[in-house]
Amino acid sequence: MKLDIDSWRKRKRAFWNRILEDLEIGYLDKDLLPLLIMLNLDARIYTMSSCSGRITLVDGDNPWSREDTAVVFKKHTPLTQDEMASAYRVKVARKLWIIVTGPIIHLSTSQISLALRILEMARKEGYKHSGIMHLSRSKGVLLELSTGIWVSQLLRTVENPVIAEEDLGIIVREYNRILLEGKKRLNRLHSSLKQIIPEELDPEVEKQVNEKLTLMKNKTPLQVFYELAGISAEQAGQR
Repeated sequence: MKLDIDSWRKRKRAFWNRILEDLEIGYLDKDLLPLLIMLNLDARIYTMSSCSGRITLVDGDNPWSREDTAVVFKKHTPLTQDEMASAYRVKVARKLWIIVTGPIIHLSTSQISLALRILEMARKEGYKHSGIMHLSRSKGVLLELSTGIWVSQLLRTVENPVIAEEDLGIIVREYNRILLEGKKRLNRLHSSLKQIIPEELDPEVEKQVNEKLTLMKNKTPLQVFYELAGISAEQAGQR
């Protein structure tokens, strides 16, 4: 497959600008930024819609459904007991589920050899559910990097509780623990890929990073996560 490099670069610019826009309006998972910056600094890579891992409460017949499902609560940092209790008390139309998912990264490379290197390194860091999703002359080699972390629990139905409100603390602790495991794998991915990326600097992205994102560039995903979660360096060292 011969890549249409002009179309590919145009897409890279568009997706990078979207990252900056999402950051400005608060849509971006900030603990993803160190990884996104590092990947996009490489002239052979751009990233697409990605997630750092989150806890979600949904109202629906099944936890995996998208149709006829309403998001009750969503958070990319640890869930508190009060947040859980408030969401639990919301009147549901179907069933209330809690779901925790690990990080999922979508990216494109302009070289198949680079894509294969990234896949190999990602799988070594726990991203077992990863692969090449698509090959395109204009879009490049599209990859999905996923840990496969996905756990759900039915909390209550319209008529009956499945988990009693006094037992919600157990759910909060376990789901926060699983969320943190996903964030640690995100950190390991960042650390591993940093050995080979960026190799060919993108001057335009580099200029914007140096102007707007210098502090974030030098942090790790886990450092940003702890900051967002209000966890001190001393507390982080105990986890």
